[in-house]
Amino acid sequence: MKKIYIVLSLLLGFGLSSCEEEVTSVTLPYREQLVIRAVLQAGEKIEDIRVERTIPPLENYTVEKALVKDAVLIIEDGEQFDTLTYKNGFYNSKLTAQPGKLYKLYAYWKQHKAYGETIVPEPVSFDNVFVEFQKLFEGYYKASVYTYIAPNENYVYTAGISFDNIIYGNYDEIYTYSRRTSDNKLKIYFAYVGGNDTLVLKKRLNNYKFVILNYDKQYYDYFITRNNGNSDDDIFGNVGSNVRWNIKGDGIGMFIGSNIVAKKAKIN
Repeated sequence: MKKIYIVLSLLLGFGLSSCEEEVTSVTLPYREQLVIRAVLQAGEKIEDIRVERTIPPLENYTVEKALVKDAVLIIEDGEQFDTLTYKNGFYNSKLTAQPGKLYKLYAYWKQHKAYGETIVPEPVSFDNVFVEFQKLFEGYYKASVYTYIAPNENYVYTAGISFDNIIYGNYDEIYTYSRRTSDNKLKIYFAYVGGNDTLVLKKRLNNYKFVILNYDKQYYDYFITRNNGNSDDDIFGNVGSNVRWNIKGDGIGMFIGSNIVAKKAKIN
């Protein structure tokens, strides 16, 4: 998730006719804001925080034009304050993101003040991975691969599989505390795979690590509104004004805690 760039753009279409008319002195409502991207990954240094500014809608976006290089960013973890340093497009802290801690970010640039806060989730615990086979047609099966966890109401979850340190996940599926079963467990699907031999499919699954990513539950507000204004599927992609960010004040964007657990597990 590192070095994910935030780009805000507005595409304006102008009709063409047989008569050309030059339009001058056009202005559109515009409020300059800071645009902040920060993911705090448990156990890793807090770094690669990106700060840009919104660009007037009649100007073409460029990274150089939007990039804010001289903001003052301060992170507080309840015990200490750290002023971040800027290098090569990103702000970096000396602090390491600790599971269970609440972090607050304060950003100052010119007359702008923005802030946000997030909890870095505790790791998820799971031991067994289950497989259900469904016969789609003669000689071909679909395997649904899942586990159960004890969810925390302050987090949301997504999952995938990992091979050669690359995570393949279904990030369009977010599991919330409200989806837990009658015994207070949350059923999470890692993957759906297909093949013509159930034993071969199980053997393939033994080559994978199983991955659960959990986020501060504020991520869910972003997730359910991310397509507003014709946004794309990237957590920090082009977005509309109705996306629910957790950066407040004179800014938009996300300051979000995350934890990733990737492990081998017994296949049942």
